[in-house]
Amino acid sequence: MKVGLLFPHGYFNEFEGWTATAAWERILEIARLGFDSLWTGEHVLAKWDREGIMFDCVTLHTAVAAAVPRVDIGFGVINSTFRNPAMTAKLASTLDTISGGRLIVGLGCGFKVSEASAFGVPFPDMKVRLAILGEHFEIISRIPRRDEAPFTFQGVHARVQDVVNNPRTGGGDHVRLAIGGHGKNVTFRLAAKYCDEINVDLPEEDMAEAMAVLADRCGEIGYEAPRPGLASTWEFVIVGSTGIIELDPYGRLRLGRGDGWEVAAEMPSFDPLDASDPIRLRAYARQLEDLVVAAHDGRDPLVSGDEGRRTTAMLTAAEASARSGEAVRIEVD
Repeated sequence: MKVGLLFPHGYFNEFEGWTATAAWERILEIARLGFDSLWTGEHVLAKWDREGIMFDCVTLHTAVAAAVPRVDIGFGVINSTFRNPAMTAKLASTLDTISGGRLIVGLGCGFKVSEASAFGVPFPDMKVRLAILGEHFEIISRIPRRDEAPFTFQGVHARVQDVVNNPRTGGGDHVRLAIGGHGKNVTFRLAAKYCDEINVDLPEEDMAEAMAVLADRCGEIGYEAPRPGLASTWEFVIVGSTGIIELDPYGRLRLGRGDGWEVAAEMPSFDPLDASDPIRLRAYARQLEDLVVAAHDGRDPLVSGDEGRRTTAMLTAAEASARSGEAVRIEVD
């Protein structure tokens, strides 16, 4: 499991009464707490007090990337109506390079007319803004791609002419892209065509239908989405010959077979960083108690050496998958 943080940067007037220097020092302190990824979105005015501290998201993330090693840096999201897409791609490839391939670029179409008006940026209706977003994705998905040749794109809202870029990425095939939302006609199609990640902001009871539609959108372009469901929130799933095992965002161990999931176990809440947490200790205690009873009764323990060997093989494969970015196949007796 990996845990990310959408850290404060001023939109909710988090720094009321602070100096800008003190606010930055607090952001840096939070960024160093050990999260796996750090996220911020693009706003230019604080939500309630327009004169409140409001940091620029790109400059802020550049500073955080330089100060905090190994943590993924994510934009959730950059506002496409504020920016030239080729320049967004340029800053993305540069930031991905200097951070060592840690960048995730989320793109959106903006939703606050007050910000656009204050900064003198046009704010067309939603249909036009989504069209702008689509053209930006086309340009931004190609410029920071490792093997992309110079290209020309002429859209209604954006264009480039024989554009070339160097550096391209921080070492990967491309700079990772993301989108947020649950629009079935536009957002899901953009996600299927361009994105490595999607943040679907729906309650749990509506998620299955949304995932089915997203899978259909992937199918429209010849990409077969994972079934059942999409486990994009977590880093690893275990795929076997008869089903899929994953730990979902609610701490439930789920078994996927056919077109549905069943809950195999549910984890009570505990502090994973506290070695003395009673929930963690209970699992070890039960195994030790069973081992003692098994030795006394002359039977095999419930958790055998073979189970430990299988677990070690799966964890080793998970680490190898994380390093290579590809699925790793293992044979387990």
